[in-house]
Amino acid sequence: MMVAAVAGAMSCASPGAPPGGPVDKVAPLIVKVTPDSGALNVKDRGVTVRFNEVISERSRGGDLSNVVVLSPSDGTARVQWHRDAITVRPRKGFRANTAYSLTIMPGLGDLSGNPTTKARTFVFSTGGSIPGGVVRGAVFDWTTIRPAGGALIDARVGADTTFRWIARTDSTGRYTLPLLPAGSYTIRAMLDANANNRLEPRELWDSVTVGVADSLRLDLYAFVHDTLGARVVGADVRDSVTLRFSFDRPLALEPVLSADQVELRRADSSRVRIRVVARAAAYDSLARRLAAAAKDSALSVDTSAAGKAARARSDSLRVIAVRDSIERARVEARRAARDTATTVALPVPTRAMITSDFVAVLDEPLLPGTYRITVRDAVSVSRVTRSSERTFTRAKPAEKKSDAETPPADTKDKAPAAAPVKPPTATPVKPANPAP
Repeated sequence: MMVAAVAGAMSCASPGAPPGGPVDKVAPLIVKVTPDSGALNVKDRGVTVRFNEVISERSRGGDLSNVVVLSPSDGTARVQWHRDAITVRPRKGFRANTAYSLTIMPGLGDLSGNPTTKARTFVFSTGGSIPGGVVRGAVFDWTTIRPAGGALIDARVGADTTFRWIARTDSTGRYTLPLLPAGSYTIRAMLDANANNRLEPRELWDSVTVGVADSLRLDLYAFVHDTLGARVVGADVRDSVTLRFSFDRPLALEPVLSADQVELRRADSSRVRIRVVARAAAYDSLARRLAAAAKDSALSVDTSAAGKAARARSDSLRVIAVRDSIERARVEARRAARDTATTVALPVPTRAMITSDFVAVLDEPLLPGTYRITVRDAVSVSRVTRSSERTFTRAKPAEKKSDAETPPADTKDKAPAAAPVKPPTATPVKPANPAP
């Protein structure tokens, strides 16, 4: 009896087998939304979204409010967690006769850490209709001309900065602002770096005022706005007739900075003539193309054996490059065909990238010495005009020592070699009694 009791106690204390069934690798699914999407004359105080499983109280980007977008809104919506559901409420309640959209952004996960990957949007109205005005487009970081995923978009009417229609860009930088009644709106895009839904001084943004009647396409180009204007902060002489100079912030694309606005003087105040001023990126692209053309031209006229060998190597490399590019194109085509359902092309910007780096091509070489560059009336991308100057020095090139002045590398810190010792010369000895 005692043995049976001990055996039973030991069996209870031993760890049990892990629960069976497959590992959960599926993100939570929305099974019900209250009020229903498309509902009119809604009287509810909030929106409840129910899932097929218990969800995490934290999203991939922080708390749940980071993956919930209620539009229009008078501030960040309140989100309450109820295990397998969330309730979303505006701070001051729903307005009468207003259409709302609720978007659940990617990043909401379950207890196994499986996040949602697609956005879901639901629409309802506290009035008897849902307006059809919509603005679509893409947001770009203008300093890199790349699409800005996760950017915050808002639309405001007049001077009301509290009540706003809100959206966020997807991973490709695209956005949609729906449910806009006909009228004039100021639409702003903001790269919300710290995700606090507020514009900070050094964050990139852009805004445009437009009239909305039905559907409108609008791309926005975000950059840091300021009121100081751009000033010259650096100058670098790459070769004797090329001067690179930069500003502390990008310049506007229009008006184009011209050679008439740039002045270069020596220490004695004499002027160095400037032929042309160009954006550094455009200059470098042209220089690469010209260098490639010059190389091909030099190879084509060189009839020596070395030139023929170099041309043969160049032709072989070109053939190999063509074959590689064809094979890469085939691989990309196969991959695109296989992933058609998941591959989304990125939006294409219609503006050039803003830049703070420029190149001045000179009519005469820069000799070693001190120079001053002055730029007049440079227009920053914030449309602020400013003149500035910078002093720089071109150093003398290092002088090469002659072979007579440069000791051999292997004799450093070594004792001088001893002079070779000549063997003694033998002196002939005469015999004492020479033969007759």
